[in-house]
Amino acid sequence: MTANDWNGAQVAEPFLYGDAEAMAASGMPVPSLRVLKTAGGIQAQKIPKQHGGFKRMWREEDVLIAAIGAAMSEHFAWNIRIVAEAIAKTRPGTWSALVASIAQTMSPEEDALIRKNSLDWHLDLINRKFLFLRVPRGFTAVLPDAAWEQTDLILGCATSKDTFQMLPWLLGHPDGQTKLAGIIPSGKVGPAAHIYKLAMAARANALSTASINISMQVRATWRRLHGLEAHFLQDALPQKGTPNDTPPSIP
Repeated sequence: MTANDWNGAQVAEPFLYGDAEAMAASGMPVPSLRVLKTAGGIQAQKIPKQHGGFKRMWREEDVLIAAIGAAMSEHFAWNIRIVAEAIAKTRPGTWSALVASIAQTMSPEEDALIRKNSLDWHLDLINRKFLFLRVPRGFTAVLPDAAWEQTDLILGCATSKDTFQMLPWLLGHPDGQTKLAGIIPSGKVGPAAHIYKLAMAARANALSTASINISMQVRATWRRLHGLEAHFLQDALPQKGTPNDTPPSIP
């Protein structure tokens, strides 16, 4: 289901997009799109060509998810391998829930300047290691396994080998840990719970925090994917190395 289906906008659109369109909208190069696909973070469709062979095409939602990965790579300085693992290992349905949560704000009638919203979702990287998904309180009631009103949801942590270790949200409450013990070997619950406690302690006493408003990234990507302009406020600021890199004087 596309954003247009959710918000009722009457805009003619293709349901699948080629490599060039996906790359231009998401900001993720085609080789990186393939890595993300191989990891299982997004999917591609094979569409038969008129004269034989197949063409790789992407669904709208997969392009929007790829934009989240592109933002992670840029703002967290992560290589595509760890980005792909983080996207793929996040609990199934999480990124789809994000797209659905802002569907009403993805419309041709919206302004080209991308603005934040009180219902936006964020990714926070704590101490360059622990990755958290920060959501508005109301969404904790609909995200499976998340504790009610726990808005800082640990996704996992980066390892020294450029891989990503996922941490289940069930670790966040005693009942969840009991449930988890019935899913995975009980000997693994304790070590995972220990890492979870370290992550939460790091969150409360962070030495450094890098944050991305991923809802804004998705809104901008949706507009570009549909041939519409999208601008962040930072784009209007003078850029170093350009003719207008000197800020205007203030009288």
